[in-house]
Amino acid sequence: MTKEKMLITKLDSGMWKVEVTDKYGDWTSVCEETIDDCRAFAKEWVNNTERRKASSDSWAECVKQMIKNDREAGRNWE
Repeated sequence: MTKEKMLITKLDSGMWKVEVTDKYGDWTSVCEETIDDCRAFAKEWVNNTERRKASSDSWAECVKQMIKNDREAGRNWE
């Protein structure tokens, strides 16, 4: 089952808003001047899903290691 979703709505200002969700449930929303710009943004954003996921996973590992180092040094932030 995929979580990918794209919703494009026209705003009162005349701009278009696109909301995009990737297969991991990561979500973003932007406003664009045309519906074609919305589609192009959504396509690019979904195409970069794996790069964003790898970056997020890497950052999570760094934070996990920093917490471990703090605890080993006797610092507890809880």
